[in-house]
Amino acid sequence: MFLFGGSPTRLQVGEAFGASQGFNHRLVADVPGLVKLLTEGWGADVVIEATGVPSVWEQAIACVRPGGTVNLFGGCPRDTTITVSTEQLHYSELTLKGVFHSTPRHVRDALAMLAAGDRPFEKLISDERPLKDLQQTFYDMRDRTVIKVAMRP
Repeated sequence: MFLFGGSPTRLQVGEAFGASQGFNHRLVADVPGLVKLLTEGWGADVVIEATGVPSVWEQAIACVRPGGTVNLFGGCPRDTTITVSTEQLHYSELTLKGVFHSTPRHVRDALAMLAAGDRPFEKLISDERPLKDLQQTFYDMRDRTVIKVAMRP
């Protein structure tokens, strides 16, 4: 499993969760080309996009192999669009899935995974701050200088 992101800290956390290799997308000129190189020319079986950036949705689609699935998890801003090659979509038999993650079943599954304690979820909490620092915390989240922050009352 390969992971692409822009934060070295987040990439390290991804590797702790099982990614075999992390790549800083800012240092890779051609992400789809690298994915094809890493997969002997095929592309990835499954691509999960979690940024909600339309250009990254397009890049995710370019990374998948024929017959593969692209999970478009990151919600894009309202009124944005992407361009998809109809030839690639049709003849490569791609599956594109938009996913909204807040169904009761998924919440139960996530809680069960958290409760099992067999993954290093503590690595997701990068800081702990008092509630009075909430505004700065939102700025830090926007700027991706933190992962998740535990707020104390």
